[in-house]
Amino acid sequence: MNSTINEGSKRAYHTIANAEFTGVFDSSVYTYDNMYGGNPRIGYGCDYHLFIKYGDKVYMDVKRVGEIVISFAELQKNKYWKYYYDLSLVLTNDKNLVIQDIEYKGEFPKYNNNYLDKQIYQDKRLWSIDTAFIECNINTKTKKIISSDDVCYYKINPYDLVNMENTSQDDLYNFESLYMTQRELRNRKFDETRTVYNELAIEYRITHGDKK
Repeated sequence: MNSTINEGSKRAYHTIANAEFTGVFDSSVYTYDNMYGGNPRIGYGCDYHLFIKYGDKVYMDVKRVGEIVISFAELQKNKYWKYYYDLSLVLTNDKNLVIQDIEYKGEFPKYNNNYLDKQIYQDKRLWSIDTAFIECNINTKTKKIISSDDVCYYKINPYDLVNMENTSQDDLYNFESLYMTQRELRNRKFDETRTVYNELAIEYRITHGDKK
């Protein structure tokens, strides 16, 4: 990967012309009564599809499913993966930018999302992207898009993708089987969700201008 790096005190910004860093993160927010009295409590849920494309190779990380490395042609065969990948291109503000959290005064930043104030990932993640995410309010049944660069974090160092092998056919089959099982309910509402997400993404892109 050919990169230029602009480093600050806490983050390094890697611009890589021959790779793309995109993702779709959608969250659910809801309020419920506080059993101890006082203000209602806030609950959260989230899902994500994260992508790195380098040449014909695509890395994909899906919440509660895992990671795979496949060809771009293989990605196109699954309508859900293809949809989320296409949507990620619209939501991402700069697809050639990946942001590295770096050590600051002996410590790394907390690897959670400041907006949700809730741990998203189970492992330490250092590389994020400049994107927007979709929020659904369960109580009001409304959806909106929020721009953020501290939500979508990769599990791997993106530079490692260059030497990573494609996932074996057996592991790919297991991944896809788990994916379809985990998302059975979501997939039933796929057409409805796709329409809403597309409208939100197009409106966001019009408002914020063409992505880089």
